[in-house]
Amino acid sequence: MSRFDREVENRALALLAMADSVVVATHVDPDGDAVGSSLALALMLLDQGKRVTLYDRDPVPYNFAFLPGAERFGRQLPESCDLLCLLDCSSRERAGEELAAWAGARNMLCIDHHLTASVEAEVSLVDPEASATGELVYELALELAPGFGFAVAVNLYTAILTDTGSFRYSNATPTAFAAAGELVRRGVDPWEVTQQVYESHPAARLRLLARVLETLKVSPSGRAASVWVTEEMFAETGSNSEHTDGMINYPRSIAGVEVAFMVRETGPGECKVSFRSRGRVNVASLAAEFGGGGHHNAAGCRMGGCLPDVVEEVFAMVDRCLQKSA
Repeated sequence: MSRFDREVENRALALLAMADSVVVATHVDPDGDAVGSSLALALMLLDQGKRVTLYDRDPVPYNFAFLPGAERFGRQLPESCDLLCLLDCSSRERAGEELAAWAGARNMLCIDHHLTASVEAEVSLVDPEASATGELVYELALELAPGFGFAVAVNLYTAILTDTGSFRYSNATPTAFAAAGELVRRGVDPWEVTQQVYESHPAARLRLLARVLETLKVSPSGRAASVWVTEEMFAETGSNSEHTDGMINYPRSIAGVEVAFMVRETGPGECKVSFRSRGRVNVASLAAEFGGGGHHNAAGCRMGGCLPDVVEEVFAMVDRCLQKSA
């Protein structure tokens, strides 16, 4: 039984059926859910004879390049299309300035699981209770292309695997496990995916991790912790921003820490802040105070200012929030 309202799901299926040309797009700095869910939907539509453009402002991270169809992602938008499918993206702005300003789609379908989703679309399949956008695309796939094969399955499995932290996070629900089990039945090898995603890192990532851990700071209360990354660190270690994936989990893993955050320098006077919570604190609301958003346990935002000042400002805000929740 589908998790969607039947009328809304039928409207989504009708939009997909009527569209001859489709743009499938996701957020900047794509993660495993963004890449996997977008590819799965795109491959199903291609199998149905649609003209599909896969768009993302940023390249596919190295550890997801193994996914079938990953080479199809590009940075060019067509002049127009029948349908824009925006996946794992709480707003058009999250997909980058070019897509936010693009007006070439006749209709839009949004598929997302963020608490802060605010996309104005003809049809929105949004469920914050879903483990991943990939789980929502899986539910849609059972109606759209029930006989889907390995290429779609491995993309969906990767989406769910990564957004549940390898089925360790609180969003690893029975529904997520059931979907993963069916995807394995359709040919996915869990060990092969794990190797590609988590155990095929370049040495530069390890050199960067060593530098990042040197920045570790824990609050006097022991309930908050942070790390940070500068552009200088990237240059010195031969790494880049995609190599920071998962590093925020190190400060969160400290006993007693309830909220962890990582500040990454993205340019002169510009930073990206990622938050993680153990469950008591809703970090989506913290990120929202700076114009960001996300999930209860994982969220992010962008801030102006030099990196040390941003770290101190965020620490002060996190401490205030933790004091209120004590």
